[in-house]
Amino acid sequence: STVVVQQPDGVIALYSNLAEETAVSPGDQVGTGTVLGTVGDTAIAESGMPSHLHLEMLVNEEYVDPLSYLPEHGFNPYTCTATVNRAAFSLLYESLFVVSSHFRAEPLLCESFTASEDGKTYRYTLVSGVSFSDGTPLTAQDAAASLRAAQQSALYSGRLAHMLSVTADDDRTLTVTLDTAYENFSLMLDVPIVSAATVQSSTPLGTGPYYLDGEVLRRSSRWWQTQAPAVTAETIELQAAKTPNDIRDNFEFGSTDLVYCDPNSPAAVGYRCDYEAWESPTPILHYVGFNLYSGWFTNVALRRAFTYGVDREAMTSAVYNGFAQAATLPCSPASDLYDAQLAAQYAYSATAFQAAIHNAGVPTSETDCPVLLVCSDDPARVRAAEYLSSSMQENGFFLKVRSLGREAYVAALQAGNYDAYLGEVRLTANFDLSEFFRTGGALSYGAVADASLAGLCTQALGNSGSYADLCARLLDTVPFCPIVFKSYEVCVSRGAIASISPGVDCVFHNAATARTLADADHSYDGAAEPSAPTDVSADPAEPTEPTDAADPTQEP
Repeated sequence: STVVVQQPDGVIALYSNLAEETAVSPGDQVGTGTVLGTVGDTAIAESGMPSHLHLEMLVNEEYVDPLSYLPEHGFNPYTCTATVNRAAFSLLYESLFVVSSHFRAEPLLCESFTASEDGKTYRYTLVSGVSFSDGTPLTAQDAAASLRAAQQSALYSGRLAHMLSVTADDDRTLTVTLDTAYENFSLMLDVPIVSAATVQSSTPLGTGPYYLDGEVLRRSSRWWQTQAPAVTAETIELQAAKTPNDIRDNFEFGSTDLVYCDPNSPAAVGYRCDYEAWESPTPILHYVGFNLYSGWFTNVALRRAFTYGVDREAMTSAVYNGFAQAATLPCSPASDLYDAQLAAQYAYSATAFQAAIHNAGVPTSETDCPVLLVCSDDPARVRAAEYLSSSMQENGFFLKVRSLGREAYVAALQAGNYDAYLGEVRLTANFDLSEFFRTGGALSYGAVADASLAGLCTQALGNSGSYADLCARLLDTVPFCPIVFKSYEVCVSRGAIASISPGVDCVFHNAATARTLADADHSYDGAAEPSAPTDVSADPAEPTEPTDAADPTQEP
């Protein structure tokens, strides 16, 4: 049997090879999660294959690749988790703020804002004269609907966890209320803004310099900015690819000019063609977490010693192929929060490591040593764990690596069956660590939950100056040990793009037109709200050389 579903956005989906009796009838209203039926027997022509579903999709009566319409692989910014697809988002959508490569909030759709004295209420004024690709004007109602949709999504819910409400005051202003003082909440607002009527669509309407037309991005004549975007082609063809090998073949043989990827992901493939590469920063931290409840690392002196034994700079090359930033502190070295002087006191030193291990009074041997748990599904983390084990053994400290599949790995963490583990987490752009230390936090494995540290995390939200106090406390108690912040890679056929300066989750960030946060912050000057359209140009950010509380996308 076949069930045909007519979607609100005009897309037609055909579900074939279902059992004869379906769960729906002609004319039924269906939605996300509705059961249409069960998979039937395989057709005779496919008798050698297991029973399976056939999914076809049509747009304007033409067949399209259905993979791009699945939420995790599509073009809805709140549901798409495919890194390669998200490259196009900074051409299709814009946000109130962009997070630069230095983890600074830069106003984009926000013309100005004010914050209340207690830091719990923000009022944002939108840039005037902005419209979506269909010509309808951007309003505060659209921005509010987008933020509410993002808060309900797995991708953005972590960074918006403190948002109590968002309301449109009029067409150009919206108010956000928070449950705690938040000095730089604007850093959390690099959330794509779409038309309120399309937030659930597989292809929402955005305000970016391009719009999606089938499998082509077309330059929008309605784009509001006066300066040219980072790319200026009239059309950009999208190439469908089902596997990493398909992406590699398309890129190497000339049908694809740009690929955005995680070069250290399990699906990463190498490219053997002439191309340029840019490093794109992320707030994704690799770290070693300790079991403070039982075992070797209940000894705080041993935990303090550990940081001296991690040669982070060497690991960025040997393990991560240059696409990582060594970090002694739990914030990116590119961030203004990173205290280089403090970090230098705890950086790698074989001499300091050997002395600290000796002073800890905990001898190890090949048969009697701590176990470092790592998820075997992530080759980069396995390489990192093995590198740590080998380098520490050279300095007289034995560390045994235990590699487990994802389910067994998570089960071991939850049961406390480990001494240390090599974890990964995507933090927010202000590097909030609350999920490690609050009771019941998503990363509070091994009894690291600590009310005092959780309190320092809250203080750092309200006053970023308190982040230095938090870091100093962490280096003293060492509940976990930072290693690196991962970077993504933007690969471009040589000559296809002159230069780009990727921001966080914003491949086509335009440093030449970037504004500073101070441009928009009217909290203390009592200035009247501006009304004229603005040419958003000011102090340019520094371009890179070619090469969320944590978000729920985090992975221990």
